[in-house]
Amino acid sequence: RLPLIAGRGRAAGRTWGRARVDAMGGGASSKKAWQRGFHLTSNVEDDVGDSYVQVYPVWTIAITRNQRQLASATSDNRINLWCLVTQQLLIPLVGHADTIWKLSYSPDDLLLASASSDGTVRLWEVGTGMPVMTLPRNHANWVLSLAWSPDGRRFATGGSDARILIWDAAEAVEAAARVADVVAQAQEAGDYEQAFFEELAAEEQARADQAKRPLVYWQAHEKSIHDLCFAPSESKQLVSVGAEGTIAVWDAESGMLDCRLMGHIGAVNCCAVSPSNEELLATGGEDHTVRLWDLGDVDPGSNAAKTSREKAIGLNLAHFTLKGHEGGVAAVRFCGDGRLLASASKDCEVRIWLPNLQSPSLLAKFGAHEAWVRDLHWSSDQKSIYTAATDGMIYSWEVPKKWHASPWQLEKALKGPSRYKAADQH
Repeated sequence: RLPLIAGRGRAAGRTWGRARVDAMGGGASSKKAWQRGFHLTSNVEDDVGDSYVQVYPVWTIAITRNQRQLASATSDNRINLWCLVTQQLLIPLVGHADTIWKLSYSPDDLLLASASSDGTVRLWEVGTGMPVMTLPRNHANWVLSLAWSPDGRRFATGGSDARILIWDAAEAVEAAARVADVVAQAQEAGDYEQAFFEELAAEEQARADQAKRPLVYWQAHEKSIHDLCFAPSESKQLVSVGAEGTIAVWDAESGMLDCRLMGHIGAVNCCAVSPSNEELLATGGEDHTVRLWDLGDVDPGSNAAKTSREKAIGLNLAHFTLKGHEGGVAAVRFCGDGRLLASASKDCEVRIWLPNLQSPSLLAKFGAHEAWVRDLHWSSDQKSIYTAATDGMIYSWEVPKKWHASPWQLEKALKGPSRYKAADQH
């Protein structure tokens, strides 16, 4: 039995032995398997404590860059904020009226964005859990995907209306703060100044309303957009994947299509761009496969890219297909230095891949949950992976020391990629 909320139960620290760890091309030689650490859950136990009488499936999770907080979205339409230091629930966030499909922290760890089937996108203050704002409904239906730009000023959303919207989060939050300041000043002002402050408040409110509107939007796919991701060091490069089976690379500032690719059989569920090579793209699909793409093969000015833009189904670009999962792949994530790629699936397993473009191989695999694994994230120091599933459980997994982030890499990850951009160019 696993105890409620958090901690180390009888099953904690369980090792998935070497029999459960496969290798392709001799990729796995480490004797130390991946071990389960603590767990978090909002499931409700029975009176005896032997089983759960209420299970709340976890649809998505997110982790702050500083590794102190984890957010989870559960089937009761709540967002739970967890402290990863004490492994205790901090506060539940209530406001969405339907399923919350995506959570994402801003790169500076100050804001949490949530996207929901209720058609709204909400911003929350990470430090207090207080709602910052609800952005106006601009998607026609469900909002399924969300991604922050690496500079943290903007984020993109995608929905079942097959559109991508780009929002200026920084300006919207700053404009709302200006309105609050003026309103506070108006309340303290005397009768003589009241009219001036009321007029100023109206002007600031008009600017704030404008700032909450999308900067740009476009029809991106034929069916629902299942996932979005920015290149970790390039705010202009945005990747989207759709239920119709295509992968698209966009200029996020203009909405112009760079290229469209195909290869998966059926819906593409998730995508990730490598932090160490922004031309390396990983995708996961309903066809049980993880696929690796080299975007260098479709430079925006090339004939291949032009052909891909002209075809509605995209270009069937040569790529690597990583097989092994026995269910649809729900999430793919590169670790911070790009050396490893993790995938999570409906088959209840997590697989760890060596994602090089010469000869990608399987490093490890382990049964992670007793139900469909919905999401996973690496910690910034690469010492842990967190997984979440429809069994209502969130597990931490200990990563072998060989794959931990170097001190320099960790410093870079904690500061954020945008601050190193200028240095990287010299």
